[in-house]
Amino acid sequence: MKNSTYLLSASFLFVVLLCLGSVLGLLSMSRNLLALSGESSFTNNEVSSNHIREFVIPTPDSGPNAIISASNNTFWLTEFNAGKIAEFIEGNTSFKEFSVPENGSQPDSIGVDHLGNVWFSDYSGEGSVWMFNPKTDKFTKFTPPTPNSKPLSIVADSENNIWFTEFIGNKLAELVYPNYSLKEYSLPVANADPAVLAFEPNSSLIWITEAGAGAIASFNTETFSFSQHDPPPYISLSDPVGIVADPKGDIWISEHGGSAVVEFISSNSTWRKYPTSSPPTSSGYPVSAVATIAMDKEGNIWFVEHFANRVGKLDPRTDTMEEFQIPTPGAYSVLSTLDSEGNFWFTEYDANRIGMIPNNVTSPLIVNSTTNLSVNAGERVTLPLTITNDGSMPLQIGMGASSSFTYSGETTPNEVSFNVSSITLQPGRSVTMNVSITPDPNLSPGIYSVSFVASYGNNTSIHVSFLEVSNDLYILYLVESKLPIIILGLAIMGLASLFLIRRYRR
Repeated sequence: MKNSTYLLSASFLFVVLLCLGSVLGLLSMSRNLLALSGESSFTNNEVSSNHIREFVIPTPDSGPNAIISASNNTFWLTEFNAGKIAEFIEGNTSFKEFSVPENGSQPDSIGVDHLGNVWFSDYSGEGSVWMFNPKTDKFTKFTPPTPNSKPLSIVADSENNIWFTEFIGNKLAELVYPNYSLKEYSLPVANADPAVLAFEPNSSLIWITEAGAGAIASFNTETFSFSQHDPPPYISLSDPVGIVADPKGDIWISEHGGSAVVEFISSNSTWRKYPTSSPPTSSGYPVSAVATIAMDKEGNIWFVEHFANRVGKLDPRTDTMEEFQIPTPGAYSVLSTLDSEGNFWFTEYDANRIGMIPNNVTSPLIVNSTTNLSVNAGERVTLPLTITNDGSMPLQIGMGASSSFTYSGETTPNEVSFNVSSITLQPGRSVTMNVSITPDPNLSPGIYSVSFVASYGNNTSIHVSFLEVSNDLYILYLVESKLPIIILGLAIMGLASLFLIRRYRR
């Protein structure tokens, strides 16, 4: 981290929200005292821009934190600052809000079981978990036995057992259906700060991000045992938060303290990074801060970027990424979900809104290049990069790059450079340019990645290339790059030796 401001702001997703909730809690407490168990219904105005639809939440400064898709095109969300949960009905864009029957409640993550019950974690006080029955409007509270456990992510399994992480308690917990007896399982490393959990399809494994340990863990629900998975030295995993498992068993992780979506191929323990574009200079942060993520039926990875204020869509089949600007500046998007049609929904904590971007949104710009190549540390390689305007309007395109050479994704022109920095591309036309890549000679061997970023307006299109970097020729590189200095040094030593020999003979 480059400055103290960023150290504070780029801390764990939920700790940031806790701090914000503490500041704004006094504003919402008076509302909670007036309506601790009442229901209110509103019709909401919709705001649409740049492919993204936004819906303003009725309660001001409610701090929408998490959203989950339910049946019949309805959604449930938590209002962290207001001490409420809310139901959003997409058909008529209306909200129903329900106040948690406890002063100072801070609803955080949310889930829905197969019986229609709504479950959410409460970050206030020692931390607790609540069940809300929409049929009876009844709240039921469950408190873990571990002091100051601070439950966060919460998910129901196929048998209606409720699983959640205990962020401060450093445990995974289970409420066993139907009596909801509570079991706790300690993480394999101390101070792991378990954040988000996800089930692996067709498997008995639960995957968990360890924000404090910079790693992930898996838990086998049949053997009740953990396995720890630490990234290799060439992968920096700074504050991992979001996590999802695909049907092949590959694990996808959001690096909240960096600028990347990270892939862990569990079958062979391979790690790869997909860097996002860098956030705008006006944001004041060096990282995009990828938050929680979701995977649609086609295998696309959807995510939000806190500090870049964008929604990202990654297609691992083509190693391409698209980013779309959120219309409201400084929205600070948090937890997300996918509906039955694959549309991506997300909360906007600071903007007091929820947003949606359709699953079929596409970019008119196509970026393509070599996907895999081998290179020695310090060695320069040049490859072609093709940009295609598949839209109906001319595009003014600026070129840039980010990489996994650093945790922040920041990449210097000495590492990645284009022979053309900007182009104007007419509809239906393509252009091929040259790009040079020079990995730092001090890089340790491993799989690194470079994102070639083509920006147009508020959106970007990206192609990710993976570099298998070795340093076998590192000594040769040093000799070649320092050859003039070496020759000069040898000449000086030779002259000095000759001078000493002559003087000795006298």
